[in-house]
Parts: sequence; C-alpha cells; structure tokens
Amino acid sequence: MVASLDYGYLSTPTGLLNIAEIVILIGALISVAFTSPLYCELVDNLKWIYPDLNTLAVRHVFQVFTILCLTVTIIILLAHLYGIRYSGKTFAYLNQICLIANVIMALMMLSIGICAALWEDKLRRTPGIIRRGYFSNRYQIVFNEETHPRPGAAAAAAAFALLAGILFIIEACTRPMLSTGVTRLPTHSSDRPTYTVSTSTQRPSNNNPTSGERIIPIETTKSQNRV
Repeated sequence: MVASLDYGYLSTPTGLLNIAEIVILIGALISVAFTSPLYCELVDNLKWIYPDLNTLAVRHVFQVFTILCLTVTIIILLAHLYGIRYSGKTFAYLNQICLIANVIMALMMLSIGICAALWEDKLRRTPGIIRRGYFSNRYQIVFNEETHPRPGAAAAAAAFALLAGILFIIEACTRPMLSTGVTRLPTHSSDRPTYTVSTSTQRPSNNNPTSGERIIPIETTKSQNRV
C-alpha cells in the first residue's frame, strides 16, 4: 500500500500549500487557546467599543472554523496522497469540489480573522481592561477566578487566520494546474502494477489408456503343407 502513494503531489505547489495550511491552522488553534475567556466576558460587559462584537462568541466560532478547516485540509491531502489525481475523468469533478472547498474555507478564515483582530483591538482600547492590567504579565482574579490576560494572543490568532485564508485562495488558483496530465500513470517503478505469469512444472498427464501396459505383438506362423 505504501508503494501506491502519490508522493509526487507533495512537490506540487498545491501539495506544499496544503502542508503550510496545516501548520498555520495548528498555530491558530494554539494562539486562540492561550486567550482568556474571562477577559472576553469582562470586555463584553463593559461595552466600551464595538458593543455588538461578542468576543466570547468570536473565540468559540474561531475554534470551530479552525478545526473544521484543518480537518478538511488533512482529508484533501490524504486523498491526493492516495492517488485521486490518477482516477481519470472523476478527478476533474473531485478537483472542482476541492476548489469550492478552498474558496469557502478562505472566506471562513478571513472573516473570523477580521473578527479576531477587532477582538484584540477591543481589549486594547477599553479603559477598564487596561486599568485591570491587561498588559501585565501576571495572573489576575476575574469573576472570582484566576486567569492570565495573555496580551497579543488574539492578535496572533487573527494573523494566523488571515494568512490561512490567503493560502486557501492561492491554493484555489493552483487547482487547475493539477488537471494537466492526470490520466498518466505514475512514472515511478514502484507505483506501476506488476504482472506475474505462473509457470507449471508438472508434466501433462498422459490420457493414453494403454499407458503403463506392456504390448506383446502377436506372431503368426504358417503351417507347412504335408506331403
């Protein structure tokens, strides 16, 4: 099974973009995990700027979008590694589905990235948040719970999300390049099917019913005429 993998896809621009997208989406998940949900709730209650922006909801949607895009990207990468480029005419339809998925994921990550940037801006520009020591590198008590403000974590998550959205757009533009030569078989010798011809070493059976029997010729003698 390992020999049938399409390792050549990893050297294509689309394959390299898939790897970069996975790394960036993982970075986005780590960044949003460092943000403080208690500070999100606090800044939403203060409603100093962007009163309609619910940062706690943005944090939750950010995680959902990122996990969804990461899952779809991994599935697309694995499908190409298992050789869907050589599935004939079916690949044209599958490639269109991947292109549409890239556009949808790009819109998702760009929109949530903008919301995350506003989330960080809301934290930095709210006086009540600044007075509580948002930029201090120490744990604090918010709503009777201990938390760390993690300044800049939402900004890092926004940067990762925007970069992922841009990469998804670039991948969508490179998708038509994969349609070139998709009907060709892999050139690697290990990817070619092998055919074996079985040779029989058994001798053909002798169907002669008299095989193994000794044939004795019948001699005929002429009797001499008596005088």
